[in-house]
Amino acid sequence: MGQILRALIVEDSEDDTELLVLELEQQGYDPIYERVDTAKAMQAALDRATWDVIICDYSMPQFSAPAALALLQSRDLDIPFIIVSGTIGEDIAVAAMKAGAHDYLIKGNLVRLVPAIARELREAQERQARRTAQKALRENEERFRSLIENALDLIVVLAIDGTIQYTSPSSKTLFGYEPEAIAATNIFKYLHPEDISHVRQTFQNVIAQPGVTATAEFRCHHQDGSWRLLEASGKHFVEPSGTTRIIVNARDSTERRQAEEMRKALETEKELSELRSRFYSMMSHEFRSPLTAIQMTAQLMRDHSQAFEVNKQKECFQRILNATKRLGHLVDDVLVIGKAESGRFQFAPVPLDLSAFCQELITEFQLTSAKEHQIVFSYEGDGSDAEIDEEILRHVLSNLLANAIKYSPANTKIQFELHQKRDVAIIQVQDQGIGIPSEDLPRLFEPFHRASNVDRIPGTGLGLAIAKKFTELQGGTITATSELGVGTNFIVTLPLQAQL
Repeated sequence: MGQILRALIVEDSEDDTELLVLELEQQGYDPIYERVDTAKAMQAALDRATWDVIICDYSMPQFSAPAALALLQSRDLDIPFIIVSGTIGEDIAVAAMKAGAHDYLIKGNLVRLVPAIARELREAQERQARRTAQKALRENEERFRSLIENALDLIVVLAIDGTIQYTSPSSKTLFGYEPEAIAATNIFKYLHPEDISHVRQTFQNVIAQPGVTATAEFRCHHQDGSWRLLEASGKHFVEPSGTTRIIVNARDSTERRQAEEMRKALETEKELSELRSRFYSMMSHEFRSPLTAIQMTAQLMRDHSQAFEVNKQKECFQRILNATKRLGHLVDDVLVIGKAESGRFQFAPVPLDLSAFCQELITEFQLTSAKEHQIVFSYEGDGSDAEIDEEILRHVLSNLLANAIKYSPANTKIQFELHQKRDVAIIQVQDQGIGIPSEDLPRLFEPFHRASNVDRIPGTGLGLAIAKKFTELQGGTITATSELGVGTNFIVTLPLQAQL
């Protein structure tokens, strides 16, 4: 069985029709055909079935090839139309081809019939494929146009010099400008002066790297005079013609940024409120104890001073002096943390022999507050001088040593290690004390924060906060690791040269 061919034959002669069908069969087709010889019959055949080819006589008593071709074209059907006639002249055949016929043959010579049909079937398939592709392209273009025109984001097409070649309608919603009003102007005209430099750099990077998407954040001028913050991404696109364009997709992030800033401000306010609450709680507790001692001792001396021996009077006076000294230290700490927080603390680095400085500090502690503890010092380095603020370093290390003594049982060792390596000093203070709960470690250096297991041990929660501020003031870092019941290890890392 040959290839099925659905052929509509427009012919008034049954004999000629049989000859056409025979030729098709001999050339390998299995024709399914219908013969018509009037416009009405052809109309009905077109309505009734789908045809692969129309083979038409030029002149018939009630019909003609031009009329049949016109009827086919009125139906907007792309079916190969081949004229086969014995009475057609060259001029008429040329006119028929111009009118839309695909080929013409002489009835007495049907050798070209099948090749002509095969060719026209292929070309019809190609035309159908092109129409399908074009339709899909139009649909895609319409879809993308609809997406762009209804997108909330701004879509901009730029020339390589920044000239605006297209903007989506959202420019009116986002910036108050009609797309037509800003067409052919330069995009940099609308940027905030402070943002132009980095946007130009990003723009040049996009041009230099086709296919790479770059992002930028900048402020853009609104028609009402305000500035809107944009998050944009751009990509270099080269058209088939070789023309270079930059496609930019931008989103207005002004409200989102404002919301983020508001959230951060609220979080800061919440932190400040908690800080104030801890401050008031600490101050009321820490001030009350020495003030109570002063008040009670003063009352005792007022009411019974005549009966006191000299030693008892000295004891009372010393108690008052100790309480006032404690109050003085507390006030000093509050003033220091205030200066450090506001950045008003003076930083005065000087050449310093760190090893000698640390040993001197340890000796002071060993003779005063560390009589029941052994501070073991070790040093590793070349002995070269550092350039560090001596008073600030003394405050940091004194706080760490005082804490190690305060929170460690009597007769335990405190390891104090100093390592000088090239341009950095690493100082470790490790005790064998009560340790710090893991949940308290993240907030250990916050002002007025104290670990949950030190309620009965006096303290303000300011020492480590001051130590951290002072360490950072010198360009260093301070960290802590701890294990409950085992001890705590503080590590201070400082640059050996001043970081001004």
